[in-house]
Amino acid sequence: MKYIRICFSLLFIISLGAQGQEKRIYMPSDDQSAIDSLARIEQGIPTALMIDPSLIQQRLKSIEGRIPLVYNVHSHQFVEYFAFKKAAFTQRMLEKRDLYFPLYEKYLKLYNLPDELKYLSLIESGLETKALSNKGAGGLWQFMPYTARGDFGLRVDSFVDERFDPERATEAACKYMRQLYRIFGDWHMVLAAYNTGPGNVKRAIRKCGANNFWGIYNCLPSQTRNYVPQYIAITYMMNFHWDHQIQAQEWAQNMPSDTVHVNGYLNLNVLSNLSGFSIDTFRVLNPHILSNTIPASHQRIIMRIPSQKYAFFKGNRHKILDSAAYFGPRAIGQDSSMLVQPVEEWVKKKHVVRKGENIYEVARRVDVSVFELKRINRLRSNRIRKGKILYYFVKEWVMPKIEVAKLDLLTNEGEIPTAKMVENTSKKSVKVSKKTQYYKVRSGDTLSEIADKHPGLTVEKIKKLNRLRSKPIQPGMRLRIS
Repeated sequence: MKYIRICFSLLFIISLGAQGQEKRIYMPSDDQSAIDSLARIEQGIPTALMIDPSLIQQRLKSIEGRIPLVYNVHSHQFVEYFAFKKAAFTQRMLEKRDLYFPLYEKYLKLYNLPDELKYLSLIESGLETKALSNKGAGGLWQFMPYTARGDFGLRVDSFVDERFDPERATEAACKYMRQLYRIFGDWHMVLAAYNTGPGNVKRAIRKCGANNFWGIYNCLPSQTRNYVPQYIAITYMMNFHWDHQIQAQEWAQNMPSDTVHVNGYLNLNVLSNLSGFSIDTFRVLNPHILSNTIPASHQRIIMRIPSQKYAFFKGNRHKILDSAAYFGPRAIGQDSSMLVQPVEEWVKKKHVVRKGENIYEVARRVDVSVFELKRINRLRSNRIRKGKILYYFVKEWVMPKIEVAKLDLLTNEGEIPTAKMVENTSKKSVKVSKKTQYYKVRSGDTLSEIADKHPGLTVEKIKKLNRLRSKPIQPGMRLRIS
């Protein structure tokens, strides 16, 4: 009898060990007993299944295209998540999808990508053109600034951010997903890489020894583990929302517009006033234009005009653009001061290190290389502590300080001033005060770096202004730069 009890005890211990091993190995399965009820409570999902599993499985098969719509406990959980807890979100997506789906379908077809990728933007940004994540990703397709600028040539600065332009961002997203598919050859892996980056996916492949999403599931960040099931679930909900009593109440209306390319400085308040529509309408059509002005250096900026106002704008294009290029918001019908073009200057910024941040994350966040960040802050190692202040430099456009005389802007009542009129009046009345500027040399500075920091300045000009020949510059030297 004692021998039998010992045997049972050993069998119980072995079975516990086997259960522990099962929990460490992910096996996609339709067995509902595998659902962790505690995890579902934390996600706000009912502990008892509300929708018949076989129904979801059958429906996913019926809409499956080039991207596999795998049914398992995770995709089921998120179907119920979007059907019950996030039903309001699902409804908003139904109301807004017609604003962007035609655009998405156009570029997905152009780049020979699966049409069903249009649903990805719903979980990326909630179809908000100016959505910004806490990590700095922005727009409908959530690009980081350095990826948008460096890899896809989007303009990202304090005046124009093309991540918020639906058309430019959509084309960039299609190019990116095409690149990822060439790397991985599997659409689930493409989705995972879009979320966490191809480097993290490659590391997960090496760590788990598999080359598919479900095989590397346990080696991915938790957010990425949920990403593919969320995509499958929102695809399901967009096709079967009626069966879960979710429908659009107010359809978002698309405002027809025509595209204009503009160059150089423009005051957008003046432009919208003279074109016959409000600045608020301008901002709805142009979410990528962040400021009330476009700087002089910006060329071929895409701008959208309401279609119903385009004929008037086209007929008066030169007068409107001339006025917007030279006058401020009060330029119509009263005296005003002439606006000058902004100039680009290096501005010193600071970043306070947060808990858990390392130097690589800070460098990505402020869009500066690790080497430059260490050089500016005189760091000898990559170690940084919470609360440490790190300085960096960014280029910003600022208005120079000038003294201008009052101008009589209108020659006749209702006449729009032109560039020629401004040229004639400004020669006599505008006086620009010039002030000598100096730069204090820092450790590690070179003449070429100093020249790069100041627009219009060259190494030869610095040498000429400071009568430098062969003598090297030293930290603490005061150099004249204008």
